[in-house]
Amino acid sequence: MQPDDRIGPDGPSPATRADPLTADERRLVAVAAVVPVPVSALLLVPVALVTGAGPAQVVAAAVVYGGLLGLAAAFVTVDRLQSRQCPRCHERNGRRAVVCPVCGYDLEQRPRFACDERHAAYLDDAGLCACGRRLKPVPVARGIGAQVVFAVKLGAWLLAFLVGVAVLLRLLERGL
Repeated sequence: MQPDDRIGPDGPSPATRADPLTADERRLVAVAAVVPVPVSALLLVPVALVTGAGPAQVVAAAVVYGGLLGLAAAFVTVDRLQSRQCPRCHERNGRRAVVCPVCGYDLEQRPRFACDERHAAYLDDAGLCACGRRLKPVPVARGIGAQVVFAVKLGAWLLAFLVGVAVLLRLLERGL
């Protein structure tokens, strides 16, 4: 494919938002959002037995902590599902697709171009932005993996810290 073949009759292809999720994908996101609540409830039962917390406290903690984890899981699921979509033709691709089979867009590097003012992001380098400035490559965003891992580690540490403080306070309350 020649570089000029990518450019439509109206200029370069603008970067657009991803298409809405399908019904199956929405169900997957809902499952990812709901599953952490009962899982966290099951994990909190031994803590409740040790500390003497009641069922209402376990349910409240499971809803709070499981709900927050569920929101994060749903966000990451939506992000991963939409990252498989070609930004040019909006075709859904497999996990390891390197090039879109429909339009030939490079899904691995995801090149984007913008002028110095960042008026709009384009998928093709047609030379000039609508404002007349020259288009330049935009650095590729590498996803949110490192941030998610850091947030999960921080959340796990905070949860362990809070559970430890709760156990310590219960032990001090009982006079041990």
